[in-house]
Amino acid sequence: MINKITKTLKKYWKYLLGFIVILLSIFTLNKIRKRKTIKKIDNKIKENEKSVEKLEGKIEEVNRQKTTAKKKVVAKKKQIKKTTQQKTKKHVTKKRTTSAAKKNILSKTKKK
Repeated sequence: MINKITKTLKKYWKYLLGFIVILLSIFTLNKIRKRKTIKKIDNKIKENEKSVEKLEGKIEEVNRQKTTAKKKVVAKKKQIKKTTQQKTKKHVTKKRTTSAAKKNILSKTKKK
């Protein structure tokens, strides 16, 4: 029986060796492909992180501008309230008699 096995091995050793080489090459190619895809994925993740950082900076800037704009709006509203209150106040003027008004006009128009 051992003779049969050795005879078949001697006959087909090239095929067996070729089959083993093919299997090993398939395994190594799969490892290489996985490494390449992992590198690509890592690069994409890094790019996404950079873009996220940029966007976060922009968001912070927008929030700062938003708060300053709100402060300005509040200040303008206060100013508007003050001016409307001043508009609605009635000016108290003393009532003058016609003779007092005549004296006032004459005193301003007389030449000195």
